Amino acid sequence: MGKVLEVVLMKNKSKRMLKYLHKKSIGSDIKDEDNNYNKIVLAVDYFINMDTMSKNDFLEKIFVGALGLIPEAEKGSFFELAGDEYIPIFTKGYDFKTLQKLVFNREDAFIDYQCTDVASIEAYEIYIKKRDDTKFSQEMIDIMKELGTYSDFTSLYAPIQVNGLNVGIITLDCFNKTGFSKTSKKILKFYAQIISNFYTQKIFHEKETKMYDEIVTALVSAIEVKDKYTEGHAQRVREYSCAIAKELKFSEAQIKDISTAALLHDIGKIGISTEILNKPGKLTEDEYSLIKEHPLYTKMILEKISGFHTITNFAYNHHENYDGTGYPRGLKFDEIPFESQIIQVADAYDAMTSERAYRKALSSKEALEIIKRDIGKQFNPKIAEVAIELFSS
Repeated sequence: MGKVLEVVLMKNKSKRMLKYLHKKSIGSDIKDEDNNYNKIVLAVDYFINMDTMSKNDFLEKIFVGALGLIPEAEKGSFFELAGDEYIPIFTKGYDFKTLQKLVFNREDAFIDYQCTDVASIEAYEIYIKKRDDTKFSQEMIDIMKELGTYSDFTSLYAPIQVNGLNVGIITLDCFNKTGFSKTSKKILKFYAQIISNFYTQKIFHEKETKMYDEIVTALVSAIEVKDKYTEGHAQRVREYSCAIAKELKFSEAQIKDISTAALLHDIGKIGISTEILNKPGKLTEDEYSLIKEHPLYTKMILEKISGFHTITNFAYNHHENYDGTGYPRGLKFDEIPFESQIIQVADAYDAMTSERAYRKALSSKEALEIIKRDIGKQFNPKIAEVAIELFSS
C-alpha cells in the first residue's frame, strides 16, 4: 500500500511541477506547450502500477503508449522472438489475423532493417519504396501487399534486446512520406529501452524461479532417498494444503508460500537416523523424542536459504497443536501461524491414509472421523471443517 501511495504522490508532484514549468514558459506557443505537457503526463500514467501488470498487459500498454506519443505513427506492430521466429503479438491499424501470417525467421528477420543481433538499442528510420521480391516468398509478398507494407511507406523501428540478442522489435509506420521527427525517434528509443529492461528482468526472474524450484526439488529428493515411507508424501501434503488454502480464499502469493513450506515440512528428518525413520515397529519413548526434533532441524536447514524466512516459519510450526499440546514449542491458538495449521491438517490426513511399516493405511472416511474427533484439540476448527468437506467429496 505504501509503494502505491508513493507512486501516486510522485505522479501528482510531477504534474504540479509540469504545470509550474508550463506557466513559466515565455515566448512559446501555448497550444504546443499544452500538447507537450499532456504527452509527458500521459507517459507518466503509462508506468503507474507497471510492477503489478502481467507481461502482456505491460507490453500492450507500453506499445499503445508509444503510438500515442508519436504523432506521425499511423499504424504499428510489435514482434516477439519465439524460438527461432519473430511473431506479431500486438498491432494497431493493421488487421491482426492478416499480420499473424507474417512470420520472420531469425536468420533473415526484417530484411532491409538494421536488426541484427549486434544492432544497438536505437530508433532507426527507413523509407521503403518497394520490397525486393527476390528476398521474400510470394506468400509473404502477398501478405505485405494486403497489409499495405509492400511499398511507399516510412517505418520507425527499434530492436528489443537482452544481452545483445534481439528478442523483439517495435515498428511504427506512416504512409504520407513526411518521416519521423527527432523527438519521435527519442521517444521510441526510450520505450525500446524500457521494454528491453522489462525483458531482462523477466528472464532473470525466470532463471531465479527455476533455481528456486531446483533447490526445493533437491531437498525433497534428499529426504525421500533416506526415508522410503515419505516418498510422495511431501507432494500430497502440498496438494492438500493448497486445496485447503484455495478454499479459504488465500491469495496466489500466500498459496505459493504454503505450497513450498508443505513440500519441505519434513526436510528436517535428514537429521534423524535411518534406523529410527524406517523402524518397522512402534517407536520407544526415546526414539519418539528424537523424531520430535525434526521441526528444529527443518528450521536450521531452511533458514540458511535467502528469502525463506516465511516458509521456514510455516514448516517449523507444522506439528504445533491447536490446544497447545504439540511440539516443539507448545504453541496454541493464534500463536501458531495459520498457514502451519493448514499444513498440519494436510500432513495428518496423508499420514493416516498412507501405509506404514507398523500399520495399514486408514480409509479416507476413517481419517476424517479422527480429524473431526480432534477438532479444537489437535486441529483448528475452521481448517478442519474445510478439510473434511473437501476430502469427503
